[in-house]
Order: sequence, then C-alpha cells, then structure tokens
Amino acid sequence: MIKEKNIVIVTPQLSRLGGVSSFWNALLSELKMYDDIAINNVQIGGNGKNILGPVLDQWNFRKAIKKNIDLAFLNPSLGSRSFFRDALFAKQLIQRSLPFVVFFHGWDLDFEQKVDEKYSGFFLKTFGQAKIIFVLSEDFKNKILEWGYEGEVILETTNVDASLLDGFSINTKIESLKNITTIKILFLARLLKEKGVFETVEAFQNLCKKYENIELIIAGDGKDLDALKTLVAKDSKIIVAGYVEGKNKIDLFEQSHIYCFPTFYGEGLPTSVLEAMAFAMPIITTNMGGLKEFFKDKEMGYFVEPKDVKQLEEKLELLLNDRRNIISIGRHNAHYAKERLLSTVVTKRLYDCILEVLE
Repeated sequence: MIKEKNIVIVTPQLSRLGGVSSFWNALLSELKMYDDIAINNVQIGGNGKNILGPVLDQWNFRKAIKKNIDLAFLNPSLGSRSFFRDALFAKQLIQRSLPFVVFFHGWDLDFEQKVDEKYSGFFLKTFGQAKIIFVLSEDFKNKILEWGYEGEVILETTNVDASLLDGFSINTKIESLKNITTIKILFLARLLKEKGVFETVEAFQNLCKKYENIELIIAGDGKDLDALKTLVAKDSKIIVAGYVEGKNKIDLFEQSHIYCFPTFYGEGLPTSVLEAMAFAMPIITTNMGGLKEFFKDKEMGYFVEPKDVKQLEEKLELLLNDRRNIISIGRHNAHYAKERLLSTVVTKRLYDCILEVLE
C-alpha cells in the first residue's frame, strides 16, 4: 500500500475574490485525487480589522506544521504584507527542518526595488531556503537569481478551471461567429484604471464612429466602477455587467468574440486572459508582468503599448475587419489552453514537482 505524503498548502481564504484563491480553488480538488499525497489546506487572512490577525495567521500555521508533514507549499505575492508574513512561515519551517516550495503570484515592482535595496539578505534566509520557487515571469525569475537564490526557479502559469468548459464546444462557437452580425468585445477584470478600462472605453467609442455592429461588455467590480458607470451612462453600445461568476461568467465568455485587456498594472499572469483564450477568443493586451513572455503577439492576438488608445483602436480594427482572423486566432488559443492551461494540466505539472522534492 502506498504511504501518503502529507502536504500543507497555505492559501488566502478561498471564499474571497482574488487570483490566488481562484488558482487554488481549481487545483486543490485536482490534487486531492492523487492517492499518494494528503493535502491540508491552511487558509490565512480574512481577519478583518482584528489587530491580532497576523499573529493568528502565524499561530494557525504553527499548529498545522506541528503535525507529521512532509512538505509545505507557500503562496505569497511580492508585496510588503505578504512578503513578511510568508517569510515568517518560511522561518518556522526552517526551524523545524521541513522542506518547502514557494509560488510567487503577484509581483509589486516598487517593492521589488525595496528588496533590492534592503531585504535581499532577508529573502535568502527565508524564501531562499525553498527547494523550488515558482514564478509567472522570466523577469521575476531573473530577479530571484540576482538576489542570490541557488535553487530551481520554474516558470509556471496560472490556470483555467476545467469545469468552466463543461459543455463548451470550440466548433459551435466558431460556426456561430460566421453568422452573427454584432461583434462583442469583452473586458472582464477588476475595475481599476490601471487595468486599462478607460482606454478600452475611449478606443471603443472612437471605433463606433466607423462601425455600427459592435458592442462592448465590461464585467467586474472595483473602486472605479461608479466612475465608469457615469462615463458610459448614455452609451447604449456599452454594457456594464458588474461582477459576474458561475453561469453568468461562462455565458459572457461564450457569447463574446474579442477580449480586450490593455493593462498597465504590474500583472502576474491574469487568469481572465487565459480563460478568454480557452473560450476561443483573440486577446488584445500589453506586455506587462507575466504576459511579456507568455503571450505570443499575432499568434494569440495583439500586444499594444500601455495607455496608447490609438494603437488599441488599430489592433481592434484589425480583428473587426477580418472575421477569419478572429476565427483562426480564437481556434489556436482554445487548443493552446486545452493543452497547457487547464487546471488538470497545471495540477499535473505541480504534482510532478512536488514528487521531485519529496524524493
């Protein structure tokens, strides 16, 4: 009989919104299907205004690793709060001589500079003791190596929850695209100006002067939602759907034809971009963060310069004028996502790395 290896995976509260929560909501159920590992998920944060919240997180983690465990999996972002909290988790593991791996999801470029200036030594004494570090960008990998890390750094992706695609047919969507009259452009993300939502609106409104049969759907929630609603209140071709999930989110992806995400935020690898690819959509985005190495210009869609509305118009127009281009790029993206980005596929890659460390 196979002896199970016990693994502690530290995540944010999985009921809360966020890329890391979405990532592990999809992967945990997949990992639990392997019969040679046992998963204990320690959820941290969610303590509200409780000033003892950080202490509670450390205490809960301490309780989890007091049990017989073989490996811990930390999931920080490179930002002030997460960096120090998870570094203390790493210290606890080091004190107990327990092996661990780290997956950096978000990456704050301003905080990266602070690590350069003050915390690179602290990084090496904590996260630098990990067996493997996963990142979402070649730039992030190079920076970690520059700080002196001597272990293995693996470039990984976020994932598309495979259950989202239950019942979805690439061919059915492609066939419908040949006959529809209105091309639907989708923006789905947190509604922050840094995500490029206002540039998307401006480019779309300029294109409306030349094209009648186009529509922009904006989905998401965030601090700039009210300002956005005010801006487009009188524009009947722009629909602000607000936050969507479940079937409503799936319907938006199935019914939309072009995904527009001209972010100038310090992205990791946005899940929404991968999801749009899985639903056979060409992507228009920028070379920020993990997108820089992952995204293939002209194969997956088009890169635009951040904040460049004119270029955004031009790239959208390339697709609006050539429906066969929408179809060919969309088909390529859907097959690429199926082969490399689904949660089942990403889980298998992480599982293989976990076994490598355990052995």
